[in-house]
Amino acid sequence: MGAASGIELAKVLQRRLPDLPVLLASGYSHVLAQDGLHGFELLHKPYSADQLGRILGKVVPPRTAATDGQVGGTQDHAGFPSESSWDGTTRTS
Repeated sequence: MGAASGIELAKVLQRRLPDLPVLLASGYSHVLAQDGLHGFELLHKPYSADQLGRILGKVVPPRTAATDGQVGGTQDHAGFPSESSWDGTTRTS
């Protein structure tokens, strides 16, 4: 991951984007446990889709009508931005 550890990066993200959910995933959880998780959720590798779904349910706030579409533009059925780009223009395939 370069010069920063995952926890260091998570701390920077938490300071800059306090509403951004952060989830740590590691195959070396025993190393993370020595230093503590600093308030972040940890997903132990290898993990199943079920485990990922459960922990994402803990860290990602539920969507409400008030938060839908805040990123900009409309969203498709999966909640992703539609084919409109971030500047509002429509992309063609």
